[in-house]
Amino acid sequence: MRHFRTPLALLVLATAAAGQEERAIDNFAGVGVRAMGMGGAFAGLADDFTAVYWNPAGLAQMRQREISVAFLRNARQNRAVTGFGTPIESSAIADVSNTRFGSLGFVYPVPVYRGSLVLAAGFNRVKDFDWALDYPLVPVVRDADGAVLGDSLAYDDSFRHEGELAITSVAGAIDVSPSVSVGATLSLIGGEDEWTSEFVSIDTEDFFYEKRFTEREVFVDDYGTTWTATLGAMVRTPRDDPRLRLGVTMATGSSHKVSYTWRAPPQPHFSSIESDNGDLVETPSEEFKSSYRIALPLSFGLGVSGRPVPQVTLAASVHATEWTQTEYTDDDPFELRTDTSFEDQYADVLRWHLGAEWQVPWAAVDLRAGYYSDPLPFVGPRDPTRAPDPVQNPLIRVLRDRRFYTLGAGIAVEEAVCIELAYTRGNYEQAEGRNELELREDVDVNRVFMGVRYQF
Repeated sequence: MRHFRTPLALLVLATAAAGQEERAIDNFAGVGVRAMGMGGAFAGLADDFTAVYWNPAGLAQMRQREISVAFLRNARQNRAVTGFGTPIESSAIADVSNTRFGSLGFVYPVPVYRGSLVLAAGFNRVKDFDWALDYPLVPVVRDADGAVLGDSLAYDDSFRHEGELAITSVAGAIDVSPSVSVGATLSLIGGEDEWTSEFVSIDTEDFFYEKRFTEREVFVDDYGTTWTATLGAMVRTPRDDPRLRLGVTMATGSSHKVSYTWRAPPQPHFSSIESDNGDLVETPSEEFKSSYRIALPLSFGLGVSGRPVPQVTLAASVHATEWTQTEYTDDDPFELRTDTSFEDQYADVLRWHLGAEWQVPWAAVDLRAGYYSDPLPFVGPRDPTRAPDPVQNPLIRVLRDRRFYTLGAGIAVEEAVCIELAYTRGNYEQAEGRNELELREDVDVNRVFMGVRYQF
């Protein structure tokens, strides 16, 4: 028996399969425990190892060797609602969480006669692909006499992304004048994303001998390792104990060869069929492999920090990326992944960061707080080959854009060791479709950063 999907289920499949956003775009993961405690407002401060990412020119401020290590706990919850405000409204909650290695770095100031020369090397996790959606179960609809209207099958869909992009970097910075430093970072960037889609049909009325039908598809995207570079400059005054700092950066976009593997049962078969008597029939998946190339655009950053009083540091920065300038530089023979129109489906965005740090005078503790906005760049529609339509091919309606609030602390343990913690919380809400075909996502993101710095 082959089931028929409802229009609502078809919308989900179009949402999750045919119209997935390019994962290499956006998905900022947060870098650095101290930086994220201050809302990521670090381009104009950049005075620890993570300057290799935020602004390599900031390395020139460092006078001691430093080893740092950090970990990240990431938790994301997505409450999805279908048929919002209609008689068939239904909701489901999806969670994905994990703990990952965040960064490992070493900074070495080279002894020089005048000025500063500082080298650094290490690893940073920079993009987070984790995302989940459990599409609400579509209820069986009955008439006034209790008869089933249409299909006797209920449906459940779930989608998962898990993965990351990370960089391994070498960097250096020098003072070119008493108040101006410049720096550069050369990085290898690569990673992987695994997307799993599972569609389940359940016989709610015992109309069939089979009771559960499951289709499962898996995409594994390998973002081939490639080079990227960041250039930075910083003005600070005075030089040794700056009250005011201004930083600018430019980062080249990476150009990845994305090799993907797609596993799915051959049509018209299911991945598995479970019968009323407990029998389970499974169909081996077919595997398709191919690749394409994607080139990401330049990014620019501008940051400033100042100390209005000796124990307080205030910072702000802005980062701009023209995602509409992304392009495919090679075709996908299967045409599964290279039909995105970046100029039409994406928007250029500005990411704003604000942060503050208070060095508590009567304790060896630094307290931090911050805020940053990270606008969603994907605006749709899902299918770039058809004209936008409010129901069948809708634009994305951002009901509440992505905003994060952050808290952090640095605790000195003896003179050379500092334990650092940061917490970020953000959410957003978006919708697409109308009436009974509407899908709303209300997403909460919580991250905990934990790290140790040792200076010697």
